[in-house]
Amino acid sequence: MSHPPITSRLTARWLAPALALLAFAVAPAVAGAATWRLEPIADSANVAELHDLAFDAQGHGLLSWNGVQREHVPPVFGGLATRALAGGWERPTDLRGVQPDTMQIHLSGATSALLVAREARSATSQRRLIVGEGQSDGGFDAFASLDDFVVDHWSDVNAKGDAIVAWTGERSPFVRVAQRRGTGRFGPLRELAVGKTAAVAMNERGDSALVWRAGTRLAGRVRPAGGQWSRTLRFGRVGVIQGLRLSALVARNGRVVVTWGSPGRPCGVSVRDADGAWRSRTLERRCGPAGVAKREAPVLPVSDGQGATYAAWTGRTGSGRRAVKFARVGAGASRRALVLSRERGAVLDAAAADGRGALAITYTAPQPTAARPLLYATFAALRRGGGRFGRADRLTPADVFAAQGSRVAFQPLTGEPVVAVPFLAGRSVAVAAAIGPANPSNPSAPAR
Repeated sequence: MSHPPITSRLTARWLAPALALLAFAVAPAVAGAATWRLEPIADSANVAELHDLAFDAQGHGLLSWNGVQREHVPPVFGGLATRALAGGWERPTDLRGVQPDTMQIHLSGATSALLVAREARSATSQRRLIVGEGQSDGGFDAFASLDDFVVDHWSDVNAKGDAIVAWTGERSPFVRVAQRRGTGRFGPLRELAVGKTAAVAMNERGDSALVWRAGTRLAGRVRPAGGQWSRTLRFGRVGVIQGLRLSALVARNGRVVVTWGSPGRPCGVSVRDADGAWRSRTLERRCGPAGVAKREAPVLPVSDGQGATYAAWTGRTGSGRRAVKFARVGAGASRRALVLSRERGAVLDAAAADGRGALAITYTAPQPTAARPLLYATFAALRRGGGRFGRADRLTPADVFAAQGSRVAFQPLTGEPVVAVPFLAGRSVAVAAAIGPANPSNPSAPAR
């Protein structure tokens, strides 16, 4: 789970020591381990939860989070940080007019961005679901409304700008869906399901999936690019529904992967392959905690861009140790899970792929010392080009207290993994970035 909001004012006196520590290079975990470098993100105090980290096709990055500053009116804000192609971060104007803890930002094409969020609370608020067109530099145009009195929402966007948004409302039992092609306008909403918990996904071709909880089972509908929505198919059994969350992806070959569960309760994965049948399996009877985004399942689905699909989660080893685990899922996949973390008490944060077979999994784990018994550190496990995972690298220096909830994405031109790392800075939480080694198989990767 994410580090709790901390609203005390951060002063330069508190922030300077932590930023100074982050200026040092990260020591490799073992001899020959990958070398990471750290980039500070100035003026990033008062972070409550990191949201999305993404890159556009030109290699520009955008990180978003929600934060709290008690002296501001309103005290909550949507923080943004942009990364230039050559490195270095800037802080554009904070997002206002939305409820920051509900915002999702997707990047597509050369510089396009789409914001999906609920409007800010006010005396006249109708709890609208709004969308805003923008760019990867953090600038957004006027907002447009999709619906009123919205409770929750889920969205996905592919590289072409095709988008799907689903939501539930206060005045209707239906899950409503709106879609668009490219960067055009959203079409009329459709009521496609009855439920309160859902997820959506879309691949680069435009194939879409909507999944939701239907009693103690799951249900789904799929739509091929340019086609019609399928009929509803029910699958799996979730048993415990309290706190249940869903995540989904559609791989390039059309395979749909749905992960589900809640911390402390069963969690698992369901897969729909080309034959149209759903197959489900439970991964853990008591899923471990996770620092994932609040609307995501504690099991993260990820595809390596070549059609192979995987799941990452926090579970237990045979000896009972809590660890971050990873497994391939889909037709013919082995049920054996890899253990990616060696540290006791590890908690999954995020997962990403670069489309060329590389994968990155980040997690947080206790690293207590005699002087700092509550010290936590952020780690990243990397797999390059379809190979094997190496031993995870520690990203935070020895004297920095990491907070749970890191986010990871690949810079598309160099293949570098970029990790946004929340850390304690005085009496607040700030964020810095850890930049991993370029992918040697990427033709755009610079020589080292």
